[in-house]
Amino acid sequence: MSATEAPPLRARLLAPSGLRAEVRRRVGAVLPAAAHERLRIALFRARWGFHPPPAWSDWSSYERFMALAERHGLHTVPGDVVEIGVLLGGGTYKLCQWFARHAPDKRVVAVDIFDPSFDPTRCTDGRTMAGLYREALAGRDQRAVFDEVTASCTNLTVIAGDSAAVELPCERIAFAYVDGNHSAPYVRSDFELIWERVSPGGVVAFDDYGGNLPEVTRTLHGLIGERAGEIARVWVGGPTLLLERA
Repeated sequence: MSATEAPPLRARLLAPSGLRAEVRRRVGAVLPAAAHERLRIALFRARWGFHPPPAWSDWSSYERFMALAERHGLHTVPGDVVEIGVLLGGGTYKLCQWFARHAPDKRVVAVDIFDPSFDPTRCTDGRTMAGLYREALAGRDQRAVFDEVTASCTNLTVIAGDSAAVELPCERIAFAYVDGNHSAPYVRSDFELIWERVSPGGVVAFDDYGGNLPEVTRTLHGLIGERAGEIARVWVGGPTLLLERA
């Protein structure tokens, strides 16, 4: 590419692999651990306006969902926020804090059975989801960890139970994130639990799409075909499939 065809400076600065990201990576590499953590907290607070949860408590980088909510104006879409599968609670905390600031009338409804052995789905590399969860918890009680991480969330409703058997306490949904049991029957059941309640313009995100859990991908493809007329937009962000309700 010639100099005249080079991307604008702003694009090169802000790209995920651009100059700003490279500077942050290099600075982080030379900082002591304590200073690196202070920098992480400061940058998060500057961007989002609230203190972050512990770095280990969010496996899925929920900042991308807060950015999605900003771009799509999900705080203005009628309905609450639903999360199926909470693991350690860091993502739940971020959703609660963001929506508390932008739509204080919305609840975040978090559904989980709080049993790390409940999902025996096997990945293509041979590992099971239950094994990964037990490894992450390292002997700690999942519900106790979740409650500690989300203790400051005043807009949180927790439903401790099997997502295939629970009743949601919300009539409409503005945003939902599904990262529960990864077997095909549960992917379908979780879709059916939330989809009819999603408001027009609302978004549903399904994690672990297109990766090493092929049952998730195949089931979602089938559901998209079945509900095509009800879907305004389908797109993929990293390991997540997103659907906008028509």
